[in-house]
Amino acid sequence: MSQPQKTGFALLVGLILGLAVYHGALLLGGLTPVRHELLNEQQARLDLLQEENLELTEELFQPRSQGGIAFNQDDPPYDARADAASMVSNTRMTARAESKFLMVTFGANWCMDCRTLHHHLNNEPVASYTRDRFLFVNVDVGKFNQNRDVAESLGVSLSRGIPVAVFFDPEGELIGTTNDGQLEPARHYSSKQILKFIRDVAERDRILPPDSID
Repeated sequence: MSQPQKTGFALLVGLILGLAVYHGALLLGGLTPVRHELLNEQQARLDLLQEENLELTEELFQPRSQGGIAFNQDDPPYDARADAASMVSNTRMTARAESKFLMVTFGANWCMDCRTLHHHLNNEPVASYTRDRFLFVNVDVGKFNQNRDVAESLGVSLSRGIPVAVFFDPEGELIGTTNDGQLEPARHYSSKQILKFIRDVAERDRILPPDSID
């Protein structure tokens, strides 16, 4: 065996012995080596999160055109004549029976942010995600003089403006509200940002501003 061959063989033996000692130390310490597949899976999740955050960051700094959405004037989302208390109560029961999330939004037809939020929730890409997961109820607050009792009964405050929403999980338990104004500037949010917001509620039980980057 030549000298280079001897050197290569010695390096190989050293590597094998080093790996053996490393694994032995882990086992003696009550630890187990991290599987390569697990590391790949975690890296894939990190890559996906980074890609989503990059898209949201790019959207955040893109100029917004105001009034670019054509609202359906013949079908306003907030009905001032509806029995809001009964509507919310009945939909809560339906959501529990169907194991769906429930979003109750307080707003008004004169509110551009409310109309914009309603538009995003009922159009792609949000609609595809929520179709089999969510039920929605819109409660009209008029000039902040209607259905305040319904809002208060659900722990919703109108002090930070509208739209403001409350969320319940498929078991009917409260997830939280947007009392801190997370949805109030809805006209400045894109559909992808609203989708991220809804996914955070459903998948992470958290309520963050739609334009938050994490």
